[in-house]
Amino acid sequence: MSKEPESERHCELLRPVRDRSGHSHFNEVVTLLREMHNLDRTMYLVRFEDGSTTFLFPNEVVVDA
Repeated sequence: MSKEPESERHCELLRPVRDRSGHSHFNEVVTLLREMHNLDRTMYLVRFEDGSTTFLFPNEVVVDA
């Protein structure tokens, strides 16, 4: 599993997602903490406005350049 260096980019959610605690998030801009590659799949570790984190796939977010 490879990890890209930490960044402070932002991304927008394309659909409602749940964090690890089960809370649903949608209408917020989230902070991209890390991009990871595992088994030829890209995953993003993101932090929501309330401070919770979860992993998302590229089809769930639009990453700001």
